[in-house]
Amino acid sequence: MVCVPLFALPQIVYQDLTNSGIYDFLDELANLKIIDLSSAIKPYSRMFIAQKLKEAEVSREWMNKRQKKELDFYFRDYNLEAQPDLRYFKKTKGLFRKKEHFGIPLSPLAFVYKDSLFTFSLRPVWGIYSYITQNNNNAYHQWGGAEIFGTIGKHFGFYSSLRDNHESDLLVKPGYLTAEEGAAWKESGNGGDYSEMRGGISFAWNWGSVVLAKDHFTWGDGYHGSNIFSGRTPSFPYFQLQMKPVRWFDFTFVTGWLISEVVDSSRSYPVSNGFRKTYFNKYLSAAIMTFTPWKNMNLSIGNSVISCSKNYNPAYLSPFLFYTNFSSSGDSAQKASYGRNSQLFFNFSSRQIPRLHLYASVFIDDLGSKKFSDSVAFNCISWKAGFRASNLLNQNLTLTAEYTRTTPHTYSDPVPTLTFASNRYNLGSYLQDNSQEVYVSLGYRPVRGLLFNLSYNWAEHGGASDTKTLETVVWSYDAMKMDITYEFINNAYASLSYQYLNITGDPTLFLSPPIFQGHQNIISGGINIGF
Repeated sequence: MVCVPLFALPQIVYQDLTNSGIYDFLDELANLKIIDLSSAIKPYSRMFIAQKLKEAEVSREWMNKRQKKELDFYFRDYNLEAQPDLRYFKKTKGLFRKKEHFGIPLSPLAFVYKDSLFTFSLRPVWGIYSYITQNNNNAYHQWGGAEIFGTIGKHFGFYSSLRDNHESDLLVKPGYLTAEEGAAWKESGNGGDYSEMRGGISFAWNWGSVVLAKDHFTWGDGYHGSNIFSGRTPSFPYFQLQMKPVRWFDFTFVTGWLISEVVDSSRSYPVSNGFRKTYFNKYLSAAIMTFTPWKNMNLSIGNSVISCSKNYNPAYLSPFLFYTNFSSSGDSAQKASYGRNSQLFFNFSSRQIPRLHLYASVFIDDLGSKKFSDSVAFNCISWKAGFRASNLLNQNLTLTAEYTRTTPHTYSDPVPTLTFASNRYNLGSYLQDNSQEVYVSLGYRPVRGLLFNLSYNWAEHGGASDTKTLETVVWSYDAMKMDITYEFINNAYASLSYQYLNITGDPTLFLSPPIFQGHQNIISGGINIGF
């Protein structure tokens, strides 16, 4: 097998995290050692994905029939980045096939333009997903909008996406223990609406990039959510610096402007038709370093800080600052009990054993060495460990298993402006503090684009006043689910699911949507174009 190691290329335009097809395909290729992949930091850029597809093309003879068709299929989508012109589109169905610089391909459905300086793509976004329970309760989520992205020259990239959403019943709220993406709702009756605007502009060179964006991102390996940065909060603005000066080391720094949703009464005031609420400022700074001591093994260490102050402290703009030490000794104006909440985290990922991805991550809040031997105080820790085995038996089976456990008070904080959250959605594990989870899935891909996935998910959440993990259990979740999804054209999916669900616990805590409480048989399905 021939493997071509490549550095990241310029032009950063991020691929939406919800496009599971391409992310899963790259993960499968990495597990088979067809490509090298560090998967702890997402999203990937479109140029990075195109680069990995070209890397896989070199080892095409090592793929089975279905994987070869997947590779050809995804090359259609990343033609703008993988090819010097639009020749590839001349081989696909669409309009204006004879034009030199622009066209309207049908897979993916888009308007595209490319010349020696400028590339541009406009794509529709639309989808609907509905749920029907055994009690004939039903709910649906519908969305629509558009996205654009492009590049200028060899270094500049840009992208933007607007999606208007409506839900007949609110299935996602800050207090709900669900892995679904959060939303800032405009409620109306039992349902609500929200708009999600994402986008960014970037400048990149052959060993690094800077990005100013409003988007989602994840840190930490995992196939059923991450316990470091899960990416499930409503998008927030951030500045990002990434560097990869050598093959064995890369570095990512993010500083962001979070949404506290905590009212600052001193700056709020009455107006003619009501009351103008002003919220406390809330900021995030985080950095992570990833080392590759051996091929297919990645070790990451990082730290972050949540801060609250009227003016942003410029010291937190330092990418290489150890925030825990700075906040406790070098920042006398912001004591630990007032202006900051720091975290430390680690991630391990190994694909050294063929077809097997082993991973683990640890998140620690306000680490203290004395807490390891203290009978009363304890370190607040969340840890996740798991594996994914690809190409089992007939080479189209995938087995995934992972376990997550989080102690009390890991993501929360006595000061409401310093919680590890934005818009009151936890930045880390969707199960929040004092919880544990087991997730197992078996995926089968018989042909290109079609996935049958059987999964089992069991989880528990403990009381807010617990001093020991799950001292009391106030919510439990037990679900068996069969998903069928088919990507019929690039970026367009049809799906159908059956789920046996049992949610029990204290209903007054409102930890799950009311229509899903108790024993339920749920049929759901939908269709979407774009994300």
